[in-house]
Amino acid sequence: MNQQNPSSGDSALTALAQGQRAAEELASALAAAGFVFPSLRGDYPVLERGRVELGGISASEVFRLAAWIQERTEMQRGRAR
Repeated sequence: MNQQNPSSGDSALTALAQGQRAAEELASALAAAGFVFPSLRGDYPVLERGRVELGGISASEVFRLAAWIQERTEMQRGRAR
């Protein structure tokens, strides 16, 4: 008979909570930058690692986010020189 290790259930719950916290933190950071991912959420863990589901976002928002990231990356590179 297969018995599940009781601590593995605790690990999965911890990983799920970690994914949820990470999603909340990312949502907050994105909101501060003017972006909203309506489907952003913590998801069930895989291999006992927390996961974040970014969900659906419009292509126009993705283009805007990509441009925002690229702009900041270029600013950082300019400061490093």
